[in-house]
Amino acid sequence: MKRKALGIVAGAFVAAASFASFAAGLPAPFEGSSTLQAEGVVKSVDHARHSVTVRDPQGGEASFDITDTRDLARIAQGGKVHIRMMRNAVVSVTRGADGQGAAAVAASIGQAKPEQNVSAEVQAIDHASGVMALKGPNGAVFHIQGRDPAKLVNVTPGMQVLVAFAPQVSVAVAPVQ
Repeated sequence: MKRKALGIVAGAFVAAASFASFAAGLPAPFEGSSTLQAEGVVKSVDHARHSVTVRDPQGGEASFDITDTRDLARIAQGGKVHIRMMRNAVVSVTRGADGQGAAAVAASIGQAKPEQNVSAEVQAIDHASGVMALKGPNGAVFHIQGRDPAKLVNVTPGMQVLVAFAPQVSVAVAPVQ
């Protein structure tokens, strides 16, 4: 039931954002995904809760709830692991490279949870593969893989976008070979 309701809400969101984008003369919103991969050393592992805390080479720590548990039994404290996180997103162009705004798009996207939204600038785009490099507000560059590269044809470097991430995150962990 929750999944169906989430699908209906997401569909309404995409429809509203599509209408607002069209009205503003901007490319329509499109779906994509973001994948983060990192390696680190396991500080702790909770097999019962399917969670792992990992320390990266710079000393930073992060905890992960593992959704793909195939390799979890092989993970032990002190071992080196590879973490792969993936989450889906809807990307909407909010301003063109010429700086023209689209307040209606931003307002329609603002209805989603704020902590799931990220404003960014398109740094580069590979139209053949549908991969975009986006620069977030903190200066970090991240990538979004568009599901349908044809929908990104009018997206260009310099455009401002709003990335609305889905709340579900798929996380896998595997020992480093």
